[in-house]
Amino acid sequence: MGDIFICHTLYHVLIALVRALRSRPGKSTLVLSTCVPEAETLRAKLLDAAPDLWDAVLIVDEEKLDAQNSESDFYRLRHPFRKPYFALPKGHVYISNDWSALGRYLQRERRVYTLCEDTFGGTLDPDQHLLDEQRTNPRGPYRYWGDSPCCRTVESEDAARCSIFGVDKLVTVSKAQLLESLTEEEKAIIRRVFLAVPLPEHVQGACLLLPRSFVLDGLMDQPTQDAMFAAVAKKYCTEPLFIKTHPRDTTDYSKLFPTAVILPRTMPSEVLNFCLPFKFQRAVTVQSWVLRGFTAAEEKVFVGLEEAEKLVQG
Repeated sequence: MGDIFICHTLYHVLIALVRALRSRPGKSTLVLSTCVPEAETLRAKLLDAAPDLWDAVLIVDEEKLDAQNSESDFYRLRHPFRKPYFALPKGHVYISNDWSALGRYLQRERRVYTLCEDTFGGTLDPDQHLLDEQRTNPRGPYRYWGDSPCCRTVESEDAARCSIFGVDKLVTVSKAQLLESLTEEEKAIIRRVFLAVPLPEHVQGACLLLPRSFVLDGLMDQPTQDAMFAAVAKKYCTEPLFIKTHPRDTTDYSKLFPTAVILPRTMPSEVLNFCLPFKFQRAVTVQSWVLRGFTAAEEKVFVGLEEAEKLVQG
């Protein structure tokens, strides 16, 4: 029986892919929630990039999953006269968001699972108010964030520094070390999954622009934002230019920067830090903290919003 990875974000998919690559020659099962952006396209790319890696790549509509099973069905998932919407194959389960419909499914089925960190060092965050509230005022049959008896293990970036669980439940699994140890072959597979087009061959002195959507934040209209990023790029960026947009940003940057390489907005940012075959000469952003943990550029430039707006005025 292979491992089963349940994913709710593109970061989860990236980590699951690396772990599946490391567990070969055995095959794994990947479960994509429909909240993962462009899940169908991602499924096809996962199967194409590493066809020998998967027993299956499944897509689950969690609204349908929860609609069929109420809290009263906690101990009786399968109805005698109705085929269940979803059945998970055998194998050990890894999940990061056990507060999801798929997490409730695991508890209803009494499936043992390992809770993985949702982001780097999530278990080390001093603010664990959701877990504190649950332990103070438990409600309903489900226990989330690793408190369910079905959760036998909780992974932490550093179990010695994690104080929210006992030592019997915690295990250190460093995702930073995992990504830092990627081989060139593994990086190439990851790029085939997450990049829309192959990278150009000539990237000497490349710059990366990391915009955010001030339009979605209600701070300006689209033409103003377009003019602002064009002005910032003119001052701080040189060719070849790469652009990595925020997942929520739907701006068509290919029209604004026709010669730039547009990296998919659905690509996890960790691909930039750990999976590219080169470093950028400079990375530039406007009023965003995206560069705080960024390691893929020789120089990082933070442009304040006020300065960026002045650049438009000349």
